Amino acid sequence: MKTSQILPVCALLGSLFLTAASTVEPVNLFGRPYRLASYNQKANAMWEFAAPNETVANWTTLFTIVDRPDARTRPDLDRLAQGILNAYKAKGGTVLLAKTMNDATGTPYNYMVVAFDQPAQKRFELNFVKAALGPKNAYMAIYGVRVTDSKDYAAKAKAFLNERSTEIGKELENKKLPALESLPRREF
Repeated sequence: MKTSQILPVCALLGSLFLTAASTVEPVNLFGRPYRLASYNQKANAMWEFAAPNETVANWTTLFTIVDRPDARTRPDLDRLAQGILNAYKAKGGTVLLAKTMNDATGTPYNYMVVAFDQPAQKRFELNFVKAALGPKNAYMAIYGVRVTDSKDYAAKAKAFLNERSTEIGKELENKKLPALESLPRREF
């Protein structure tokens, strides 16, 4: 394909994403609207929601939903949670918390908190992850936070965890997600 043909195709794909993204209602977390900023359907459909004035390239907080049709039962969910932990560890993550919890209705879900030390950027990336069974299959809800400080980012990340972990865990536990079938999907 010639370069002159590629640019119109890229513009068309970009406009299709913007049209699909603009029809999705924002997800509200902590009183802030997070708007759909990207989605794909590589191995599993994934939607990333960015805070106001942020993108998937420059985020400080990011909310991600991953559809997991490969997990439909409680044992499947436990295997999924273990696989998530293994993947995080393989990428250099430190697991700060991993346990099975129950929501207000008594329904169990797997919850984990993982930290990635990023010294070149003087920050920690913290991932708060809920893996649960939905009406049809499992999903993951991930709230990512980048804690940065040019002097002592480790101390700032520790303070953040002490001050906000419980609040974030409760928000993820109680968050009503959009119906996954209503979110845009890229067809291949």
